[in-house]
Amino acid sequence: MTGNDIVDMRVAATESNWRRKGFLEKIFSLQEQEYIKDSCAPDEMVWKLWTMKESAYKAYTRQFGGRFYTPQKFSCTVLSATTGLVVFNNIYYQTNTITTKNYIYSIARPAGVENPDLINSYFYLPQTHYYKTQSFIYKKIIACYNSVTGQIKKNLAVVKDKNGIPFLSCGIDLQVPVSITHHGQFAAFTIH
Repeated sequence: MTGNDIVDMRVAATESNWRRKGFLEKIFSLQEQEYIKDSCAPDEMVWKLWTMKESAYKAYTRQFGGRFYTPQKFSCTVLSATTGLVVFNNIYYQTNTITTKNYIYSIARPAGVENPDLINSYFYLPQTHYYKTQSFIYKKIIACYNSVTGQIKKNLAVVKDKNGIPFLSCGIDLQVPVSITHHGQFAAFTIH
């Protein structure tokens, strides 16, 4: 089980005012607000914590089902510049985060799972229209899976279950979990 999330820093800077009254209190715990306050790059810290929470949320909902919005209840601990821990309902998720000037990208997996068998890809999106973006990402997922496994499967597709959780599917013979994220000009996926 994995989850992932990416934030385009340029889009976040123009579309999200995290400094507005009440935003931090609604999304982040007191400890997380301290991380932001004490950071020499508070914008990066806000979106790092957000991607950690969102990636853990995706892993949790894949594991246990349901859809809900309670970001403050996903409690983050920053362990290093690239690693962290997120806790929700006594379930722990390890996170790995990549921070660049253009984007912040996090992957979450259940704590204690070392080196999961995971295909991970993050990339620039050439299109901005949603339907073209989705098609572009789905094609990249299928091409990546075929390349890594060395198997060319006909009728391979990315489908979503009743809860909107994506899978790589080829009929009943193949159901592989996929986590997909995109924001602004960047996208990523994991295949587990």
